Amino acid sequence: MLSLLIVFSITLVLLVVFYVLNFVLSIKDMEKSKVSTFECGFVSVGKVQNSFSIHFFIMMIMFVIFDLEIVMFLGILFSDFSSFVGFFFVFIFILGGFYMEWWYGKLIWLI
Repeated sequence: MLSLLIVFSITLVLLVVFYVLNFVLSIKDMEKSKVSTFECGFVSVGKVQNSFSIHFFIMMIMFVIFDLEIVMFLGILFSDFSSFVGFFFVFIFILGGFYMEWWYGKLIWLI
């Protein structure tokens, strides 16, 4: 347990040191062309934030949660009986989350 705490502490210290070192040593060039948005060489039309639908982002997150986790846990399903029980607990948790998103209307595609 002590060795895990030491490794975690060293990792945290190195993370902070490298982040601060990167921030101090980086070259900050605030020219107009450097801080402006870049869209395939053309001048951007309107705000960049308005061009991306947040509903598409929510659907993408739901795909990652409900599809890829199920695929990841399918390997646990075929291991042994304790893994089998654990798989069904996780599966019920994921189905509960899916039901909540259906209940709050997050699955309805509005444009």
